[in-house]
Amino acid sequence: MNQVDHFQRFTPPALSETQLRWVLERRAERRQTALLAVAGALLQALLVLLGLLCAEAFPTLALGCFCLAIVSTAGSGVIAIVYTQKGEMSHVGHTC
Repeated sequence: MNQVDHFQRFTPPALSETQLRWVLERRAERRQTALLAVAGALLQALLVLLGLLCAEAFPTLALGCFCLAIVSTAGSGVIAIVYTQKGEMSHVGHTC
């Protein structure tokens, strides 16, 4: 485990329980966000593969899969931009 503070060099900063809980919650949120991003990417890849597999037999279904993958990618991009901008603003007022 990597240590953030080197206790032999200087005294560690004073942290309250509230600050430590906030750090743990942020780590959990980042982990959940990463898992959701991976799940979304896998779902979009699945849609593209499904479209490729059924392109000859069901061209309408294949077109629907490709369109859904494109719309899902665009929506994910918008959500990522909003989340990133909102995340930058959310920690400005927090005292840690």
